[in-house]
Amino acid sequence: METASAAAPVTGMRIWRRQIGAMLSLELRKTFLRFRAVPVVVVAFLPALLLALRLVSVSFDEARAMRAAEMAVMYGAMFQLFFVRFVVFFVCFAVFTYLVRGEIAERSLHFYLMAPLRRDVFLLGKYVAGLVSAASVALASLALQLLLAFADGAATTGGRTYLFAGPGAWHAAWYALVTLLAVAGYGAVFLTLALAVRNPMIPAAAILGWEWLNFLLPPVLKKISVIHYLQSLCPVPFDAGPFALPTEPTPAPLAIGGLLLLVAVLLAVAVRRARRLEVLYTGE
Repeated sequence: METASAAAPVTGMRIWRRQIGAMLSLELRKTFLRFRAVPVVVVAFLPALLLALRLVSVSFDEARAMRAAEMAVMYGAMFQLFFVRFVVFFVCFAVFTYLVRGEIAERSLHFYLMAPLRRDVFLLGKYVAGLVSAASVALASLALQLLLAFADGAATTGGRTYLFAGPGAWHAAWYALVTLLAVAGYGAVFLTLALAVRNPMIPAAAILGWEWLNFLLPPVLKKISVIHYLQSLCPVPFDAGPFALPTEPTPAPLAIGGLLLLVAVLLAVAVRRARRLEVLYTGE
């Protein structure tokens, strides 16, 4: 009986977990061990580079030093306007669209489609791989940004106390959560987009414009975006300017739940597309 039990085939959730784990290992190597990953990493660490340049410049002009509270406001604006809207957006576009369109361009997607692999498991494995890849780069950049922004000394007065013994630690945790939700949300958008259209660049540019101009939209339209819910979760609000239309932030539980619901809906749509996916390389 023991021999028969040991020889029994692995089925159900267990084999799906194995398949997703194998896909994750393969996709991470394909993401980080290729030259095309260099532009993604460079863009991801652009905010850290800007903060490093500020640190160097302020060391020569101590009059430009900031108190920790002032830096917190400045970094909150930088996080929402530049890091989330541009950097995370670009990283997710590059990573998640490649998961399908890149494979088609390299004529390798059929290996997945010919494998004994359910299409929903294939799609979920792709999404998890993209999530781990993009989130690891974005979170590493975020950690370096916070260290550079609140480095004690001439650049920021009381920064270390703020970050490690004050409200900065709590703010950092919220920034990390917002970054993860941004990767999950934009990742689901771009994975679904890559399955729906041949060239996702034009729709992605339209989405980028919608996210960037969100502050000009009326309250009803603002809620049809990812950035509205991400901004509602940011610990330090910023002034969007005199032309911005005021909108009450969405409560944190509703913002998190809404983003996760969006991810679930988009993945369901992507699974349906994946089940009908056929690769004709001559048509690409």
